Amino acid sequence: MMDAKYIIADSGGSSTNWGIVLTNNEVVYVQTASLHPKYVFSEEDLLTELQTRFGDLKVPLFFYGAGCSSFEIQEKMRSLLKEIGFSQVEVFPDTLAACRALCGSEPGWVGILGTGSILIQYDGTRITKRIGGFGSFIGDEGSGFYFGKLLVRFLLDVENWESSWSAIFHSKEAILSKLASAEAQKWIASLGGLTAHLDFEFLHQQNVMLFIQNYCNQISDIPSVSLIGTYGFEQKNVVKNVFEKAGIQVLKQVASPLEDLVNFHIVNN
Repeated sequence: MMDAKYIIADSGGSSTNWGIVLTNNEVVYVQTASLHPKYVFSEEDLLTELQTRFGDLKVPLFFYGAGCSSFEIQEKMRSLLKEIGFSQVEVFPDTLAACRALCGSEPGWVGILGTGSILIQYDGTRITKRIGGFGSFIGDEGSGFYFGKLLVRFLLDVENWESSWSAIFHSKEAILSKLASAEAQKWIASLGGLTAHLDFEFLHQQNVMLFIQNYCNQISDIPSVSLIGTYGFEQKNVVKNVFEKAGIQVLKQVASPLEDLVNFHIVNN
């Protein structure tokens, strides 16, 4: 059995990443299925798996989760996670994970370039302002999914089809067929990675600029921002250039929060 002090968990829509902090401050990382409150309360097999994996550790858990913004959901998640066997459970929203990972205990602006993109003002302890965060149906400019939508629209409208696109997209008819399938949303979200070797930088630039226009430009003065999200990290040079052309310095970019979040807790515990 591991000699653990406490555990940090970051749970998104598709997976949960766990950082088990040992007594010597070394960290063991593991991944399980998502613990999103939309469906975790009916996932008995997953809860049994977690009891087998973590139940004997009897250590505190600091849990950060998508869908955990309200006090009511936090209390329900806390009760559920206590049943697994943790000695103490604290539940926080995933937005606070981003802030603590990127800013630590210092104030700053944090941008999440992902599903339901959001700009957050953080005072070093708590979130004081939110712009966006309404989900992918309302707005997720700056995310990989939004890039995919821009790309698909461009390919359907373009007159001169380039041969280099055919290996992935085949034809406009094939794209329309994809859009009509049950996997359309997942496919669109994957296009940033699938087309990384192709020259669609102008669409990446447009995507990032839309994030700035719809979120950052609502504030009169944002001198700097720190950014989180896989898509933004993969396009970090484009992102940095577009932000700095808009007069906003990018202080830090990470793909996911867990490693920096674990370091935050090591420093503050």
